[in-house]
Amino acid sequence: MNGKKLIFVGMLLVAGNIKADLVSVSDKNILNGLSPYNWVCKSNYVSSAICGASLTVSFQGTKQVSIQVDTEHINKATAAAKRYPIIAWSVNGGTFQSHQLAADEKDILLASNTANPAISLYIKGMSPFEDRFNGDAPGTALKITGFSVDKGGATKAATLPAGIWLNIGDSIMSGDCAAYTASQGRPANDLWAESDDGQASYGYLLAKHYGYRESRIATGGYNWGGGLGNLPDLATLIDQRTSTIKRIDGEKLKPAPDVVLVNLGENGVPADAAVIASLRKIRSRTGQKTRIILMIPISGKGRAEITRAFNSYVDSDKDRDIHLVDLGQVKFETADGQHPTAAGHEVVFKAALQFIDPMIKSKGYRK
Repeated sequence: MNGKKLIFVGMLLVAGNIKADLVSVSDKNILNGLSPYNWVCKSNYVSSAICGASLTVSFQGTKQVSIQVDTEHINKATAAAKRYPIIAWSVNGGTFQSHQLAADEKDILLASNTANPAISLYIKGMSPFEDRFNGDAPGTALKITGFSVDKGGATKAATLPAGIWLNIGDSIMSGDCAAYTASQGRPANDLWAESDDGQASYGYLLAKHYGYRESRIATGGYNWGGGLGNLPDLATLIDQRTSTIKRIDGEKLKPAPDVVLVNLGENGVPADAAVIASLRKIRSRTGQKTRIILMIPISGKGRAEITRAFNSYVDSDKDRDIHLVDLGQVKFETADGQHPTAAGHEVVFKAALQFIDPMIKSKGYRK
């Protein structure tokens, strides 16, 4: 009796699979919905090793949507289960759900019994200790191979902001510890992914506030001269998504970002030459119409050195649309004395508005 029941269930599962269609990651609406500059795009998968990298896509003719993933590139010998990427998603603008990938996982249900669901998905958390740079799909990357939908289901174009805001930073900009509570402490090495919230960071809040589509180059342990996860200096990283995949098209980021916000230096006071070379490369890759904002680390670390390098760059390159922001002393809630909680990021975001408002709203160049 029990054996017959198991066979019957199996037949139902097979029948269910026959009724499903697979939407390829090469679908134009999938590709258009990826946050710019963040994703490696191949014919059979898209991947990203950046916390906060996002995907927005709408579906029609289906009530069910599952995301297909691949974890074979993650080194199971060194990556503990708690280091696997965590995704978060909302359906039709509803409450965000989250899920941590597991070894050998292939399929994650995003929407069920919801007609024509619109999915907003982002990488909520990532470990900073795996390789983020080498190869097409670095060892910590989220790798998406497609979407399963009801038979006859398809994507449709999603409405997205026209302008792009690019955030460049370290673990604070990445949203590390933003999911922790005040004074919860620094995460153990295997728990960084669960401490993160990539869309809680003040950089994301600024982009959303001003109506831009957010993208980012921000990871834990990063600085002007390089950082954890085998990441190279910023003058190189602005050109490379990974060691094998370029971020630029020709000599430029395409489309060009409208705003670039850079906040680095918390992980060590940078050499003037590293700051100048990076700013020069960012300008060359974005063009003259992009507004660049350089922010002093919110702890004030490296204030004198970064200010000096900024002034030297402006004097030498005559760049008239780059701005320096120093928030001064801001008290905000942290998990460990350094990384803001989600509430702490809200405080930093609000403190930044008075400085950034005139820069974003002005149509003229820096005087």
